[in-house]
Amino acid sequence: MSVKEGSSSRFFDRLEALRGIAALSVAVGHSMIWLAFNREQIGATPVWEVSGTQARIARFLISVFSGEAAVDIFFVLSGFVLTASMLGQQLTAGRFWSFSVKRLFRIVPVSWLSLGVVVMYLLSIYPGHSVIAGASDWFTNWYGEPLAAKTVIENAAFVSPWLNPNAWTLKVELIASALLPAMVFAVGRSGMIRTVVLLMATLLVGWMFRADQFGAFHYVYMFAVGIAVFKHGARTTAREQGGAALVIACVAAIVASGACFPLWHPFEADLIIVAASAVLIWMIASGRDNIALSVLDFRWVRFLGRISYSFYLLHFIVLYAIANALLHVVPTPIMLRQPLAVMFLSSVLSIASTIPLAVLSFQYVEKPLTQIGRRISLRWGVPVVS
Repeated sequence: MSVKEGSSSRFFDRLEALRGIAALSVAVGHSMIWLAFNREQIGATPVWEVSGTQARIARFLISVFSGEAAVDIFFVLSGFVLTASMLGQQLTAGRFWSFSVKRLFRIVPVSWLSLGVVVMYLLSIYPGHSVIAGASDWFTNWYGEPLAAKTVIENAAFVSPWLNPNAWTLKVELIASALLPAMVFAVGRSGMIRTVVLLMATLLVGWMFRADQFGAFHYVYMFAVGIAVFKHGARTTAREQGGAALVIACVAAIVASGACFPLWHPFEADLIIVAASAVLIWMIASGRDNIALSVLDFRWVRFLGRISYSFYLLHFIVLYAIANALLHVVPTPIMLRQPLAVMFLSSVLSIASTIPLAVLSFQYVEKPLTQIGRRISLRWGVPVVS
């Protein structure tokens, strides 16, 4: 979600830019897994065990542009940013419902828009399900069943992410948002003990639900980490920070986690990513200037950050449509011999095609509906910072 509303505009701008990089990572990561390499599902294999030059390059790119790491960053960022709007406030029924309405207006409209785009594609352009030589199991898994009203309703209600797999994270966001006010209230403004108790309790819950990859309780501790970073780190002075080396070390840890673990949120990998993300967010929030963070000030990164939520939800269906077309147009021998080049082409085309759609979504759906949610929230007397 967008993080650019608030008083500390500089670090919120940078955090928004970080979200844009994360959304781009999801797009590139998905673009690298829709073709198989010698029938090998490279996402389940560490980099050093992958066979073949093209497969190794693709696996390395997935490690750098890891969708799993991006999702973890999204959740820690949400905990951090939403805490800014609640820390120190009394937890009342009115504030809770006002916060909930604001979150619903922030999350739901673009999700429903992306669902409408998927339905339009399946009803008008989709050539029908077929298993084509070279396509990965991940790709052929989607849209094999005829579109049914029940499926659309389940996706609109966040019961199922079948029509837009990226939307599974929204269910997590909604459940965590329902829990977040109580967690923020529990830690209070001062003292470390309450924060440690919250972190330990949510980590235990995450470990207990570690096998439930798409379940909200697998990820609640990430929001708690965001709360802790805001409470104890947002006001840290620059002199208490490390420099560019610490930023590079955090990024290296995230990439190494993607390279060494399967790409489906193993608990150990998530812990590494969340810890590194927390340090990065802490450094950004401190306002320190160093060359390793300067990428977050680039205009195109800031732009991508602003449209990142719409981009994140719309990209999968654009990628799927382009990949499906390539499977039907590009001769199978080329697909089998040059899968990396074909997927690189799909990455460029899908990202370039999604950006204008995301701009329209941001301008005419996301932004106005978010403002409506804020106005409703203000009627209940709740400060709006998120």
